[in-house]
Amino acid sequence: MAKEIAQSLGRFVGLEQPRTLTTRFLQLAEITGSRLRWNEFDTDVPVKMEQRDGYLLCLQRRHLAEFPYWVNGKPAPSMPLDAGQFLFLDLNEEHASLTQGTIDCVSMFIAREALQRFHEEHDLRSVGSLRTANGVAFSDDVIRNLGECLVPAFERPDMASQLFADHVALALMAHLTAFYAERPAVMRPTRGGLAQWQERRAKEMLLANLDGKIGLDELARACGLSRSHFAREFKTTVGMPPLQWLLTQRIERAKELLLNPSMPIEVIARQCGFVDQSHFTRAFFRAVGATPAAWRRVQRF
Repeated sequence: MAKEIAQSLGRFVGLEQPRTLTTRFLQLAEITGSRLRWNEFDTDVPVKMEQRDGYLLCLQRRHLAEFPYWVNGKPAPSMPLDAGQFLFLDLNEEHASLTQGTIDCVSMFIAREALQRFHEEHDLRSVGSLRTANGVAFSDDVIRNLGECLVPAFERPDMASQLFADHVALALMAHLTAFYAERPAVMRPTRGGLAQWQERRAKEMLLANLDGKIGLDELARACGLSRSHFAREFKTTVGMPPLQWLLTQRIERAKELLLNPSMPIEVIARQCGFVDQSHFTRAFFRAVGATPAAWRRVQRF
């Protein structure tokens, strides 16, 4: 589904896709993410984005010069984009552009229906439509950082943590609601928390999926809650989001295994849900202040 939506957003009108084009796709909760790259694309044929009921955010990772641009078939002004800036478009309109040069873009499609469900989960009043601007270069450090943190997942989607991707999607929808809605609304902290059985069930499921390949939807359903409600109540109860709690458990499990001097660190990394030994070493060092090998040596004395 994610691939079908992402492919439909960019059509090379009357032209085969450029030979250097590479694409990657991710499903982030209810947001479809894609990363498109091509080198030295040079043609006089525009790229058209099909109309859909939602919004498209295109984060540019390289400088993009000013380009010819059309909205609903009519010429429209556009601006050059620096690396880290993005376009924010309403896909109820038809957009087409004539883009040349080297492209590296992280795009995220947010359906209006998905955004409405997100608002209902948080009991928010109507916020209206999101404020888009055709051809305008937006700068927003939060969106730039959210997009950049997804790049490793696009590089290795088979190893991506679904739990991490879902949290990025929720963070993006919360930020767009608070800063880009016609009537901005901010989610207020609430008192409460999970019932004991909900907390126990959620932790059991997380521990059974140390690699993070379990989504917030699955955890929320098991607790009889909406996805956003679950994420909020888990943090209230445990003191940290599910993803951070899971990382803490992975580190603690790794410490137990490191006490066995005959077990290779590479094997420990896999058993604790890390992508590889390098990923494990970086995460362990951030949490403990020492590499796994150094920590193991200290424990021997």
